Amino acid sequence: MATPTPAPRVTHFNDCAFVARSLVAAAARQGLTWGYVPPELVRPAEGFGGGAGRLAEVPYVLRHMRTALTSDVIHVHYATAVGLLQHAYIRKRPYALHLHGTDIRRLWRAPATHDQVQLAIDGASAVYYTNLDTVEEATTARADAAYMPAFVDPDALPAWRPGSERGEPTVLFVSRWDDTKGVETQLETARALRSALPPGTRLLGLDWGPAARDAAALGVELVPRLDHPAFLDLIASADVAIGQSAGIIAVSELEAMAIGPTVLCPVPELQDGGDPPPVLLGSVPDLVEQTLVALEDPRESSNRLDARPWVLNKHTPDRWIPVLEKVYRDAAAGASGRS
Repeated sequence: MATPTPAPRVTHFNDCAFVARSLVAAAARQGLTWGYVPPELVRPAEGFGGGAGRLAEVPYVLRHMRTALTSDVIHVHYATAVGLLQHAYIRKRPYALHLHGTDIRRLWRAPATHDQVQLAIDGASAVYYTNLDTVEEATTARADAAYMPAFVDPDALPAWRPGSERGEPTVLFVSRWDDTKGVETQLETARALRSALPPGTRLLGLDWGPAARDAAALGVELVPRLDHPAFLDLIASADVAIGQSAGIIAVSELEAMAIGPTVLCPVPELQDGGDPPPVLLGSVPDLVEQTLVALEDPRESSNRLDARPWVLNKHTPDRWIPVLEKVYRDAAAGASGRS
């Protein structure tokens, strides 16, 4: 009787929007042990600069070396992280690559970084992208690149407790104030909402992004950047969540949809892969009007959209674990055959 081939040792290296962490946790639920190196352990906050700070970089480099020594396959998140593992002193390992947005949306297009990103894509055993607005770039860079959606962790989501039920109706912008999120429309929306919302309604946003001060000047109450559990609690305190204006649904919007607030995006349509998400869309005036209606009865508005089942059906990681396990086995076997 043939002995089953041992599962390859797998490590997820770096992370964006908690995709890697979600996959590792889902693998554990299925009896698999995958390693995880979170972003703060991948590189210093100020990046690798050498010079006087080189000594502080040593623990990161040693961690990169250990990742390669203790893994048969590495799943790298974000294209520029691949280069951290490609040094003569680090053992070469096959890797899968996750493209998370800016790496393929901007850096791949930019002349100064195109070659770095393309080389990372070319060298991967498999390539995944998480945003539908990058399908053209991702599949041009790699014809077999596959879409894997962003994930939410249902067990981490707090119970919804709309602020209006405590006498503080709350509208929350869930994205940072950045041009990748459609910031000009975000600011236009903030201006329109502030003038239209009933007295006593809180208009909140994150103190995050180059245009955060502009939002504050328009009357948005800025909340300091929070750790993930605290951010989820903030979402759970909102009656209405305003999504980004870039034409996609990202993790923050998904988390809001699954927790309960009505999610509105000030765009005419979303890239949805043929399965439209249950959120409200429209022009800025449309969005203001829809927000006022939702605030009249937040729970009824949420019930009409019934967004949570849509999110949990499409944006949980468990069904991807067998797919990835085969990818990892094939990559490890291919590397073994070449050695």
